[in-house]
Amino acid sequence: MKKAFVISLLLVCVFLTGNVEMALAQECTTYLCTGKWSCGDEQWTDCVEICIDKGYAEIEGYCWGCDLGGRSLFSSNKNFVGIGGSCGPDLRCSVELRGRSMTVDLYEVGSPPSCMEQLRCVKSNECVTD
Repeated sequence: MKKAFVISLLLVCVFLTGNVEMALAQECTTYLCTGKWSCGDEQWTDCVEICIDKGYAEIEGYCWGCDLGGRSLFSSNKNFVGIGGSCGPDLRCSVELRGRSMTVDLYEVGSPPSCMEQLRCVKSNECVTD
C-alpha cells in the first residue's frame, strides 16, 4: 500500500510539473500603443497583448488580432509575421520587438497597397486586456 501511494504521489508531481512548464512556456506581455493610419490624420491609443510560445506568437488589441504563426528574419524571436482579422477587414501583420518597445504594422486586405496602420508601443502595466 505504501508503494502504491508513493508511486501515485510521484505521478501527480510529474503531471503538475509538466503543467507548470506548459503554463510558463507561453509568455504574455501587455503594451500601451499609439496607432496611426498612414492614409490620413487618424490617431488613437490601444492596449495590446502579445503572447509568445516557442517562436510563435499571438497578438490582440481592441477589435483586432493576429496569429503570428511563423518567425521572420532568420528565426528571430523578435520579429514575426502573420495573418489576422478585425471588426472590419482581414489583416496582414508584422511585429518587431525591441527591448521594452514594439512596432506593429497592420495591412488591411483590400485597402490601397500604400495604406497601413502602424502601432508604436511600450510595455505597460496600466493596460488590462480581456
